[in-house]
Formats: sequence, C-alpha cells, structure tokens
Amino acid sequence: MQTQLQEQQRRTPLILRVFLGFLIGIVATVGIFLLLSIALTKAMQQKGLRDKIRAFNKHTLNPATLNIAGNRLRIYSSVKHVGRRSGREYATPVVAEPLGDGFAIPLPYGANVDWHRNVMAAGKCTLRWNEQEYALEKPEIITSSDALGAFPLVQRIIFSAGGIKQYVWLHQQKKAPAL
Repeated sequence: MQTQLQEQQRRTPLILRVFLGFLIGIVATVGIFLLLSIALTKAMQQKGLRDKIRAFNKHTLNPATLNIAGNRLRIYSSVKHVGRRSGREYATPVVAEPLGDGFAIPLPYGANVDWHRNVMAAGKCTLRWNEQEYALEKPEIITSSDALGAFPLVQRIIFSAGGIKQYVWLHQQKKAPAL
C-alpha cells in the first residue's frame, strides 16, 4: 500500500522534480546574495566600519579585483587615473554602466576617495569596460535619481538600500576633427 506522497512522486516526472529543486536553490542563493549585499552597503553607512571596509578593499580586495576588472561579463570595470600629487598612474576597480555620452560610477564611500579626487583634479581618466578602453573627461557629480536608470535592477536595489547618493558621470572625449 503506497502512501499519498509516494503516489504523488510516482506521478511527477523526475526531470520536473530536479528542475524545481534546482530553481528553488537558485532563488535561495540569489536571495541570500541580495540580503548580504544590502547588509554590507547598510554597514558602510557607519563611518568607523566604512573606513575599515574601505581600507580592506584598498589594500586587499582591489588588487585581486583588478585582474578581472573590465573583462566581458564582469561587474567590475577599471579606472586608470593619475595621482594629483605624485603624478603616478593608478588603476582602481569600480562598477560602471553606460549613461548618455559616457559612464556613471557609484561613489559608495562618497566623493572624498583618492581615485575620484584624482579624476576630478585631472578632469579625465581612462575606463576599461567590457574589454574596451574609453577616454573619459569632464567628470561631474550626479544624484542617484539621475544615475540609477543606467544600472540593472539588482544593482539599483543594492545601491538604493545601501544609501549611495552620489555618482560620478564621466563623458567620452570628443575626437578632434582632422585638419
């Protein structure tokens, strides 16, 4: 005599059960990732913790992230900029999306970070995005209402929940006409 559960399993094809299990696993994983991302961005609103996260990112995570930044199908891009005092060239991983005639980059730590201050001082930088390099200029600070439309839904949710209010909009350099 079969139980009701055994009878139901007999009628449900194995492939459907596997697919539903896989789908539930994917949804749970995405949900956990989203919650962790929101928690991290919320934690970054506390100055002491934000400074510790920023120092860890600058010295540990950023060098590792630069290896994949700017490649196809990656979330990270790379900004090449020149130090405003040292004159040295630096590269910093960022999140960037096309916006208008250039790119929008969120400023999760605010506008007072070295790479952003260097770009503002020089008025230009180079962005490696999707395996291509773009010469950018005329940086300007914009609000989240102006920038968020450029980002995918998941990033909009994370950035909004994390309280990121400032973005930098960099415009592509215009090519000089040939004489």
